[in-house]
Amino acid sequence: MYPSASRVQPHANSYQKRENKFSVQLSNPATFGPNSLAINQDGSDYSYFSTMRFGSKEQDMYMLIDTGSANTWVFSSDCKAMTCSIHNTFGKEDSTTLKPTTETWDLSYGTGDVSGIVATDTLAFANFTVQMGFGLATNASDDFNNYPMDGILGLGRRTSDELGTPTIIDVLSTNKLIASNIVGVHLHRAEDGKKDGEIVFGGIDTSKFSGSLSYTKTANDDAWEIPVQDTLVNGQPCNFTARTAIIDTGTTFILMPPTDAEALHDLIPGSAASGEGFTMPCTTNAKLEVRINGKLYGISPKDYIGSPVDTGSSTCSSTIIGHQAFGAHQWILGDVFLKNVYAVFDFDNKQIGFGMPGTGGILSSSASSSTTAAPSSSKTGSSSVSTSASGSASAASGTASATGSSSAAGTSSDSNLGQDASGAADKSVVGYWKVGFSICVGVWLGVGVIL
Repeated sequence: MYPSASRVQPHANSYQKRENKFSVQLSNPATFGPNSLAINQDGSDYSYFSTMRFGSKEQDMYMLIDTGSANTWVFSSDCKAMTCSIHNTFGKEDSTTLKPTTETWDLSYGTGDVSGIVATDTLAFANFTVQMGFGLATNASDDFNNYPMDGILGLGRRTSDELGTPTIIDVLSTNKLIASNIVGVHLHRAEDGKKDGEIVFGGIDTSKFSGSLSYTKTANDDAWEIPVQDTLVNGQPCNFTARTAIIDTGTTFILMPPTDAEALHDLIPGSAASGEGFTMPCTTNAKLEVRINGKLYGISPKDYIGSPVDTGSSTCSSTIIGHQAFGAHQWILGDVFLKNVYAVFDFDNKQIGFGMPGTGGILSSSASSSTTAAPSSSKTGSSSVSTSASGSASAASGTASATGSSSAAGTSSDSNLGQDASGAADKSVVGYWKVGFSICVGVWLGVGVIL
């Protein structure tokens, strides 16, 4: 358990109304350049968030990094729900420039809900200060009580936005603050102690992976969803075909339809079903790999083995859950997978790139897959980006300023899908499964975020 951390106030004019006492693991400051921002976590690999500053008084808010949807919102100071009383909130007393509207919204996250109004104000993070629209949550269910997050930063694709405001990527792009509409994400594992979680807006931090990035085109325009060819356990294929997966930083676990999850666990010695969840020996060291676009990406036992089912038990929960969140052939690859790769979300070219972080990640590859050379990077502040734009973000309203610069470098080549996509995630439900999943899969699993 990491010590409880009070909210860090790096700015003299930061204003804090509530003292948050959640246990968090703060990452070291991001070092890639002015467009990079540290990603913190709760110390248990359940939720990943960055500190962003809202309004004229720069109220610090923990914003959960969510590629599952494009909705950005924070808890409002007008919220009377229990969960709002234990988180930082934001309202008119925190900013003289806040402009609330009468437009309303509501979102469903698994067993929980959140609703509120749309507002506009300044948002400061990394080297950016932008004016944009976002949600002020005036009501929220208790499912948010377990997590440090004070809101969500929506990094999903534009069609998954339910607030009707330009997304954060739209705003950065329209104001020409990033060279390319890409986001590079590195999620760190708490027990490794590196504290090097990082997000780069408009660039790729090549120090976070070795070799080259391998890109896969998305299966549709609604979600960060890509074809998945198969999963292997100790080299034995599960023989899955025509599967797709939503790559979601806002989901803790891996979610598969029950038949797929059962087929995978059948190949893990000692595993057993338990409702929608599974158990396995805590000492399991099975080699688990996911094949995407001809490449095999390893998932460490540190990530697919969960907590002991009871204190002192030698049986642990699996973090691969048998739950059909969307279609019969659709998965969600959440943080359990993403901790093993460096991920690049390329809005312009409608593709996702994966790289090998250190000695993990890509374990082997087939000759048919394509890769791209890693672009050059500089630690002095410029953002290296790799694009061959096939489209750009549409115009969005809002103003912004930046104190740093971005320079384009390197090239990118697209890779073929290699298989047919199995349906598209409905944009109205992308990001539906969010918080409070422990209610669904059993108390022994612990908590987890499904965004």
